[in-house]
Amino acid sequence: MKPVVVKKNEVELRKLGEGSICKILFDSINGAKNFSIGTVIIEPMQKTGIHTRDVEELIFALKGETYVVTEDEEYKLEEGDCILIPEGIKHYHANKSDEAIEQIYLFAPLGPEKPLRDLEIIK
Repeated sequence: MKPVVVKKNEVELRKLGEGSICKILFDSINGAKNFSIGTVIIEPMQKTGIHTRDVEELIFALKGETYVVTEDEEYKLEEGDCILIPEGIKHYHANKSDEAIEQIYLFAPLGPEKPLRDLEIIK
């Protein structure tokens, strides 16, 4: 197998919810076998829905301050910070600022990204 390159202008934007969009960069569709990776942009003063994963979720704060909120604790991530969320932890991601934030997500193994493929594509 050869390396696969994904160009930013080839990636579809998908509506993740009110005030959030995601981009799937790699998953099983384009050759990844053990993980999926993408980005999430959360608009000012918005949050994702509460969710759990049955795999590990890694979040890297790419732009702005992001918050990962669990039932027990709130974790503030500044640009360049990273958090590993173990499987089965109920949580959500929040933007408490007046500017959009961007995160990189990584799921290992593959799986949780599959429903993202069914989300509305933003033109």
